[in-house]
Amino acid sequence: MATRRSALRFLALSALSAISLASCGGPSTRLVTVQAGKGEGKIEFAVKNLSDSPINTLFMAKTERIDAAGGNALDPNSPDGDKAWGPDLLDRAIATGKSERVPVAEPGLWEARAVDRDGREQRITRLKLQAGGSYVLELYESGWRVFN
Repeated sequence: MATRRSALRFLALSALSAISLASCGGPSTRLVTVQAGKGEGKIEFAVKNLSDSPINTLFMAKTERIDAAGGNALDPNSPDGDKAWGPDLLDRAIATGKSERVPVAEPGLWEARAVDRDGREQRITRLKLQAGGSYVLELYESGWRVFN
């Protein structure tokens, strides 16, 4: 009888643990520094899609430009948003599990905005990219948001 209760207790705790982990939403989108900046040289920057959906568009702009245009209140789909974010930097969608190199014009603080095939967006702020550095922006499922 005690063994059966122990087994049931173990199963109940295992189920609760699984529910807790699932509700956390998984890993967060993050910038990985592969090699720290050396103060000079080009910036190597790639986006890796670790989410469940292809990334259709990617925009990058200097943080100061986005802040001057309204920051978090800026509607990226408005004329002011289009002007601040600039053109899509992808030639093709980034499939799940794949990476794509993205050109970065100069060092500094950058904002990135990714949009998946379902229209969900991720905005990643204050990416510190240094000259001579190598970086990978890992986009995970938990970072997607729907904006209306």
